[in-house]
Amino acid sequence: MRIKSISKRKFNRFLQFHAILESTIGEEVQWFDDEKENTIGTIAFSEGERGWNYAILQRDWTGKFQVCSLGANLFSLEAARIDLLVAMARTNKDGYSLFRGRTE
Repeated sequence: MRIKSISKRKFNRFLQFHAILESTIGEEVQWFDDEKENTIGTIAFSEGERGWNYAILQRDWTGKFQVCSLGANLFSLEAARIDLLVAMARTNKDGYSLFRGRTE
């Protein structure tokens, strides 16, 4: 599964209540999606925790995105990016969505 970097604007189009996510994980700095746009992810910096966090979201059976994985308190942006990309690939490796069954 190919995972690519996307713009904040494209990421925001996927979510109805984006402000809730950013208030939870911190100020977002990078955004990603898979080639089928079934899984998206974002990396954020939390001032309060002084650490890097990420969230991975997948579409549910209605087509809306739900959080399926979180990473917290990583020591650098690079560590957060690697962890997020590995987690997104693992989420998609078998072609299954957590909410919708087979995605292929």
